[in-house]
Amino acid sequence: MSFGELLVISAVTLIVVGPERMPKVARTAGMLLGRLQRFIANVKSEIHQEMQMGELAKLEAQLREGTDDLRNSIHQPFADAAAMLAEGAQMPPTGSDEDSPPIHTPEQAIETPPAFPNSAYRDRR
Repeated sequence: MSFGELLVISAVTLIVVGPERMPKVARTAGMLLGRLQRFIANVKSEIHQEMQMGELAKLEAQLREGTDDLRNSIHQPFADAAAMLAEGAQMPPTGSDEDSPPIHTPEQAIETPPAFPNSAYRDRR
């Protein structure tokens, strides 16, 4: 609104309201205008906050997705290894007992000394 428009509005208001009630009407109009400005400022700030909350929600969703991917990439090898171990524990042993070397207990290892193929070693004893 320009200054000329304000003069026209005030002149019409002065003629319609009258000089006696003009100060009271001006005060009331000023208070209403102030309330309107505060209301508009509050609406703007609430809209701004909602926009920020929406952006934060999007950011949170992206972070959750990234952490889920990271968690899966860390836990997947362990889950695969556990599955392989469980599968290996359930499988019967392959081959016959004749192919596998004999299993000695610690007592057997002490009682029977190893056989040395080199006769020079036996001669030095």
